[in-house]
Amino acid sequence: MPLQATLITDTDEPVEEWQSPVPPADLRRLSELQPWRSLAHVAREWLLIAAPIPAVLALWQWNPIAGGVAYVAAVIWIGARQHALAILMHEAAHYRLLPNRNLNDFFGELLLGWPLLISMRAYRWLHFAHHRSPNTHDDPDWMLRLNRDWAFPKTRGELFTVLLRDLLALNLRDQLEFFGRYAYARGRKKTWLDALAAVFFISLWSSLFYFQLWIPFLLFWIVPMMTWLKVALRMRTIGEHYGVEYDHMLRQTRTTYPNLIERLLIAPLNIGYHLDHHLYPSVPFYHLPELHRELQKHDAFRSQAHITRTYRAVVDECTHCIPTPIDAPH
Repeated sequence: MPLQATLITDTDEPVEEWQSPVPPADLRRLSELQPWRSLAHVAREWLLIAAPIPAVLALWQWNPIAGGVAYVAAVIWIGARQHALAILMHEAAHYRLLPNRNLNDFFGELLLGWPLLISMRAYRWLHFAHHRSPNTHDDPDWMLRLNRDWAFPKTRGELFTVLLRDLLALNLRDQLEFFGRYAYARGRKKTWLDALAAVFFISLWSSLFYFQLWIPFLLFWIVPMMTWLKVALRMRTIGEHYGVEYDHMLRQTRTTYPNLIERLLIAPLNIGYHLDHHLYPSVPFYHLPELHRELQKHDAFRSQAHITRTYRAVVDECTHCIPTPIDAPH
């Protein structure tokens, strides 16, 4: 039977109980936050987003064809970096960015959520429910995807067609609905953050209008967001919750080992360790590899956990899996 959970919840701990093999002292150590690492990654991703733009503009002036090729590459690169910002926002949603919760939410919104035109706190409100009861009717993420695009198994051609539509922004309505559910903060209100959100968006739209930056904003921010970011989110989500057995807590999701290209463009910042994250959401992203090594020491985890090497192998599994259930058995 599916797990029952309340949609509005202030905890990201799973409903299903299990015997943790990680000693409490080790878990406390792995859960310790290192704020400088989080902020360094935020700064790095913003620098990587800005880096290709001057080169693309210069190439456009010199050679329109070369500039067009460079622009396509920049769209993929910026979309991948937007995905990295979304992953860091996910850290803030779990209160894993900074130890002070007010600062965590301030930077999580200002540097990560609002630039993606969503509210990190709205994401948290729904995401915690996902953690409580993954792949069930009580999981808002799962219920959002009860449609043909998310039904597996698929042939390679069918999956390629869906991804191509993502890349060409032909799934724009789907993307707008996805972002729309995070458009405003829900759950516990923080009036000061709501006021700052209004200041942020008024300042953003006013600046774009006053300095006539609409076209660069559309070309270098909105287009990547509606194309490659959508591809990366889909591939990462497929790797997290599709083509698995759903018959055990260690097979409600998978951990995926990405190759170098996949780490750059699809699964940065250790996001592939998704099973490990579901088991221990208190562990920040930079400690997930060590947590995974600790879990691999235990026979039960090695024998039961669903682990896949590369997202290409995830695609192979999703073309040969059992049909995706509407409610996963537990």
